[in-house]
Amino acid sequence: MSSGSDSSQRENYAAAGSRPEELPPVTPPSAGYIVQLFLIPALIVMAVVAVWALFGKLADSESDWQQLVAELGSSNEHRRWRAALGLAQLLRNEEITPPEDREPLAKHPLVIDSLTELLSQSLKTQTPSEEDLSHQEYLARTLGALNADEKTMPVLAEAAQEMHNIEVRKSALMSIAVIAGRRFDAITGYSAKDDKVAAGGETKSVPLEKPTISDAAVQQQLKLCAQDKEPVVRHLAAFAIGNVGGPDSADLLKVMLLDGDRFARANAAVGLARNGSTDGVPVLFELLNESLLPFDASAMKGKTANEIQLAENNFLVEQPSLVRTCLRAVSDLWPRLSEPEKAELKTVVEKISADFFAPQVRIQADELLRKIAGP
Repeated sequence: MSSGSDSSQRENYAAAGSRPEELPPVTPPSAGYIVQLFLIPALIVMAVVAVWALFGKLADSESDWQQLVAELGSSNEHRRWRAALGLAQLLRNEEITPPEDREPLAKHPLVIDSLTELLSQSLKTQTPSEEDLSHQEYLARTLGALNADEKTMPVLAEAAQEMHNIEVRKSALMSIAVIAGRRFDAITGYSAKDDKVAAGGETKSVPLEKPTISDAAVQQQLKLCAQDKEPVVRHLAAFAIGNVGGPDSADLLKVMLLDGDRFARANAAVGLARNGSTDGVPVLFELLNESLLPFDASAMKGKTANEIQLAENNFLVEQPSLVRTCLRAVSDLWPRLSEPEKAELKTVVEKISADFFAPQVRIQADELLRKIAGP
């Protein structure tokens, strides 16, 4: 009986783990355990630091614009392309944070000469490859960041010509519009990027006495692009012409109010509004009214389901942008409008505020209604 009781007690002690002499023996950690506990994490931390230092060094090397400019003249096409990409990135960075210790790259003769010459030479290629066209498109966009009209404008006028690839032409027109827009904003204080409604019914729309771009080749090319067979070229041309301003631009935009492409008509009307002209008001009213209509798939007879879906997706993306631009134009022109024009536009803006499918557009319409209601 005593033996059974002792056995039971030993089992209870074992289950409870309460007898020190029966605990596992304490042994010093092995070398492998120490390696796992300390050395491996230390190596991981060192690797992270090394990677961080490497990327820091790469960032420094990428910011060495003189090296990038030198590589633009390399006989290796891939090195030239990487250098052009690097310079384009630096130019974009400097637009956000201008350098304080040196002249901006956008004004540096070496950068300007290198990029314009590279695009000029590439445009002379008789049978450009897909890679050549990608380079031309990218370079044409990059020239928009440069501040040297006498060098950039002739090349951009060349790139916008009908003989060149459509994507290259579009990039050239966008750069012309960007450069002209900077000049326009500096002269008038207008900001095309600002779609907020100004308080107090004030307008920044001012007709310019002379154009922001004086280069004759660019002006001639914009006139040709305004009549181009490609709708996208025409509506980009209208956008650029609105930024160029001046009496000749206003006359050209008035003609473009009759364009068959709605985006070309919209940019013509908005360009006129930006320049203080109310001639585009009927088109603005028409476009704002049309914006309340849903996408009409029945008008795409003969198209595949994928083509119809793509068209609807484009509609959902493009329509809000178009309406916001038109609302901004109405806001800018409001003090110049007649009472009948104000009444018509207010009615359609109220409908957009209540029914438009995109919330950001409804918010902008609400802001416009508060502005026109007055203090």
